[in-house]
Amino acid sequence: MSRINYLLNKFAQGTCSANEFEELMHLLQREDLDQELRNALQKIETTLESELISDSRINKRGHIVNSGQVNNTFKILKLRKVAAIALIILGIPALIFIIVRSVGNHQKGYQKSVVSTPAGSKTSVTLPDGTKVWLNAKSTLTYTTGFGDGKREVALTGEAMFDVKHDSLHPFLVHTDGFDVTDLGTVFNIRAYPEDKISEAALISGSIEISLNKTKAKKIHLKPSQKLILHNDSVSLESNSQMSMTRILPIVPDPQTQIAADTSWMVNKLIFKEETFGTLAMRLQRRYNVVIIFEKQSCSQYKFTGRFEDETIDEALLELQAIAPFSYRKRGNKIFISN
Repeated sequence: MSRINYLLNKFAQGTCSANEFEELMHLLQREDLDQELRNALQKIETTLESELISDSRINKRGHIVNSGQVNNTFKILKLRKVAAIALIILGIPALIFIIVRSVGNHQKGYQKSVVSTPAGSKTSVTLPDGTKVWLNAKSTLTYTTGFGDGKREVALTGEAMFDVKHDSLHPFLVHTDGFDVTDLGTVFNIRAYPEDKISEAALISGSIEISLNKTKAKKIHLKPSQKLILHNDSVSLESNSQMSMTRILPIVPDPQTQIAADTSWMVNKLIFKEETFGTLAMRLQRRYNVVIIFEKQSCSQYKFTGRFEDETIDEALLELQAIAPFSYRKRGNKIFISN
């Protein structure tokens, strides 16, 4: 039995440890995984029950449409006593998946569910309280089994759009490494990838309250079409220094598409303005499931403004080469940048 098959079986039986789950998530991002994963899941699937969950519709401008129409329906496969594995197979070569699982100390009755997406994919989930969450590539959402029963808290690593179900008595709380976001019922986007230089909370509608992890007593309130930017280097600093490294800026839509860069991923676009190649490379890695290595660090300082939608990674790099003088070579999923 392969290692992936072994770990998936342990996961399905509810005996997968936290370390084994981290190993499983790492293995699931391998390029050559598709057929092996399909075979392993096909064996496990016979022991699971299925339930349909629907997404809300997103229009071409990245706005959430509450039309009640079902869009991109997918199955979440439930195991009887623990959480579940969900599969989404779209019309693209890669297998896109979500894993929802239970971990923790069962003797204490503590469990948590984890929804995770690999690089090169996106997905969505409806939480027990009716809140809808769209996860961008290489993102993980965690919540406890007590969610929605008097307490609504989730933890996010990566990027997600939240359409929070209104409940004035039970605020919705999102934890990230750098800050916490409290909300009563609104739409907002959070980007909090640990490898990025900045984290961001962007408010689309309603209102949210943000508390930096070093300055819990000081609350920051955002208005619609505002975003807070936090430099991730400041997370380890003292409270006063962390406050000085935050900014509140307006959300400005792209003049040609009228789509905000902050939510462009929801409509499969990548919009960037005066962004360094180093920062843009992090987003390209997650979008195309590649690893970009700068052999010449000077190349990472090139700045670009533009947008990608249907381009392949080669087409995207070709467009960037028309702006800045660099060359690249590929080896597997690794891309080496030089000048």
